[in-house]
Amino acid sequence: MRKWLRSINPTFVLTLILLSLFLPDITVIAKASEPSATESIPHVYDEAELLSTKEADEIDELCKEYGDAVGITIIILTHNSSDTKDGDILIEDFYDNMLYGDSVILLVDMYRRDVIIHAYEQAQTYLHSNRTDDIRSSITPYLTDGEYYKAFETYIKMSSDYMQDDTELNYDHNYTYDNPYGNPSPEQTAKNVIGSLWFQLLVSLTIGGIVVGVMAFNSGGRMTTVSNTYMDQNHSGLIGRRDDYLRTTVTKVRKPTNNNQGNGGFNAGGFRGGTSSGGHSHSSSRGKF
Repeated sequence: MRKWLRSINPTFVLTLILLSLFLPDITVIAKASEPSATESIPHVYDEAELLSTKEADEIDELCKEYGDAVGITIIILTHNSSDTKDGDILIEDFYDNMLYGDSVILLVDMYRRDVIIHAYEQAQTYLHSNRTDDIRSSITPYLTDGEYYKAFETYIKMSSDYMQDDTELNYDHNYTYDNPYGNPSPEQTAKNVIGSLWFQLLVSLTIGGIVVGVMAFNSGGRMTTVSNTYMDQNHSGLIGRRDDYLRTTVTKVRKPTNNNQGNGGFNAGGFRGGTSSGGHSHSSSRGKF
């Protein structure tokens, strides 16, 4: 075993470390080139029949065109039923079941006259509550006047424009009071950790350190000196005791406050949002028309 370890070429060990650093990136690039799973999905679910068939097809095409341009899925939901769930829960359940990734979803509830917008995953960084409020305020007059095509077209274009605007972003998606770091799914958390550069570097350095350490350990003699080597067991013992008071330290911790803002969920740094039952955080805007 020792003879084999001494025969290992250090250049070979360095090559293994470099490969462990860059192979994960190659895998990510390969996955990114795969076609999106949402390319053929419907983007308009017009249960309230606010659009003609031709208009619905045109709006669906606009959703795909403007969404693909900025890397998000743009969805429109409408209904006119008294038997449905609350609008926020309806959108959350819709997302949990469909899992569209980086998405923005508009719901028009004709029965309750509610208009609600959620943004999920990376889309909520750009389409935070301030911006979804702006979109909602812009389309509300069109909804009130029955100009639904114009309302949906405005929503689509403004969502796409904001996804290209880096002037005001919200990276804090803490929309749950009892979880100061948000509420991602366990699978997403594991994926984020494993895919991070620092984790890959740590694993690479650990592997390299173990290999080099084993080689170094087996290349020289062993240390035989221990703690008792220089101790006279017949003449050692406790010769004195001393207890000195140094200082008192008081640490203050600020008590968190409940930032519940009513409709739209909890508050994260001034931005509203919520978390679905499936553990997916989202920004939020809600109002009447």
